[in-house]
Amino acid sequence: MERTGARRAEGARRPAWTARSGVLGAILLLTAGCGGGGDPLPAEEAVAHYDAVAEALTAELSGQEWTLQENQRSVEEEGGACLYSPGVWNAGDPLEGVSGDQGWDDLAAQLDPVLSEHGFEDLGAPSRSGALHSVSTQDDHGTELVLDEQGRLSLRGALIDAETCTPGALGL
Repeated sequence: MERTGARRAEGARRPAWTARSGVLGAILLLTAGCGGGGDPLPAEEAVAHYDAVAEALTAELSGQEWTLQENQRSVEEEGGACLYSPGVWNAGDPLEGVSGDQGWDDLAAQLDPVLSEHGFEDLGAPSRSGALHSVSTQDDHGTELVLDEQGRLSLRGALIDAETCTPGALGL
């Protein structure tokens, strides 16, 4: 099938607007995920706030014992921003009621009101990484919350307002 219309001669340059729009698009893609995003949370409130988020969610997922992996908490400066990763909580067993990409809608209906109370958006559609399915959301402070089918709840990347970006500034 032959294409109709004018063709550019081999080696001919693209119009300037086409090249500029390509560069602009690349810049927008690169900067879309940059920064902690959102408003910083005062350092003195951060640990208690995210512990309350995890406690409320794990209570809603009753019937399972959840354990905080203390060594997963971190505070680090990145690009001039102080970011707090509250940690990872593990359940003893896989999440009940979800398997692969099934059952997440019911789980979202159960957890979205709790997330909303703590400033998070509704859970998104399940995504897959290898054989593992998970759902995620973000709050007003740029914190990413990920819950996977193996019973792992992860909170990371909260933008924190701290004079010094150290665990001590957060009371850890």
